[in-house]
Amino acid sequence: MGNKNGSSETLSNETITLLMQKTGMPKYEVELWYKAISSRSSKGKLSKKQMISIYKDMSDLDSTRISDVVDALEKVFDEDNSGSVDVNEFMRGFILTTKGDLKSKIDYTFRLYDENNDNKISGEEIKKMANAVTRMLGADETGSDEACCAIIHQFLKQFTGNHNGVIHRHDFIETVMRNRELLFVLSPFYGID
Repeated sequence: MGNKNGSSETLSNETITLLMQKTGMPKYEVELWYKAISSRSSKGKLSKKQMISIYKDMSDLDSTRISDVVDALEKVFDEDNSGSVDVNEFMRGFILTTKGDLKSKIDYTFRLYDENNDNKISGEEIKKMANAVTRMLGADETGSDEACCAIIHQFLKQFTGNHNGVIHRHDFIETVMRNRELLFVLSPFYGID
């Protein structure tokens, strides 16, 4: 998705179209966001520190929640797996997680937890998800095993399509769309407008 020459000096038509469709934003507003974000980039690329700064300065996201997902955020936004996030990639991720429709926010939430990109959350990924949730709810850095086990059990009960402790992408999206409490607990992006 990033440019082949390694930089993103212009806003791609693909990004403009996607953001207009998923957010209802007019083209000029998308272009204004692009100017604001690209002015903070280094040669069309954004470091993890720059991404976090943009979230803190340009969104309503609770800064303590974004800190919990900073590593995953960089991986998820790097759509072409180049090892860096270009401005177009960041624009898509940032705008969809802050101004996107509910389904876009839930999809990004799923992608945060699906570390190996196999379209399912299983085993160790579920445990990491539970640990992240307990930290977002105020537990210490390690979280307690008892609290994590309880959260894992609750998660799996919610997802009717889970098989052998696996949560598939489509089931995650459908279940979380129907359960706003679950969305609030799982997603660092919920409630951002």
